[in-house]
Amino acid sequence: MTTTIARLAEVPSDYVHTEKSIVPADDLALPGAHLKWYDIYLAGRETPDGIREQARDFLRAEVEAGRLEFRDELGYAMLHLDGEGYFLLVVAWRNTNEMWQTLYGRDENGFHPYPPKEGALKPTQNIFELDCTAHERRAWSRYLTSARDEAAKQAYIDDKCTGILV
Repeated sequence: MTTTIARLAEVPSDYVHTEKSIVPADDLALPGAHLKWYDIYLAGRETPDGIREQARDFLRAEVEAGRLEFRDELGYAMLHLDGEGYFLLVVAWRNTNEMWQTLYGRDENGFHPYPPKEGALKPTQNIFELDCTAHERRAWSRYLTSARDEAAKQAYIDDKCTGILV
């Protein structure tokens, strides 16, 4: 079987790959979870406090309604301004070394579960979000190889990703 790569991974000529900032915000404690919090945005387009609070209130309501369940876990949330819209990704470390994630979008009515797509492949994270996840994976690995005591848990919580994402 001969395969040509000429047509694969074609990126539109008008796409411009730009840098984004990742900035930790106050952590979010929920029943059954402690989440680190990250805002991701283009330079000069910081996340408004009102949007962040709306996202946090949405997660609190999801937990209270039983639609988002945590099992005494650590994890992180990313609030990503992508174009003109926001995505909210929530990740929990579960079953020792598994990353469990849920994805929400925001429209004029607020946050909601991101619509599932047909087919086997589903959207999970884009290139900017993956940079944060790579940091969190390394931080979780350090935790797993530690004494896994309260000090190690605090070290994981304090280990934040920050900077410019390319």
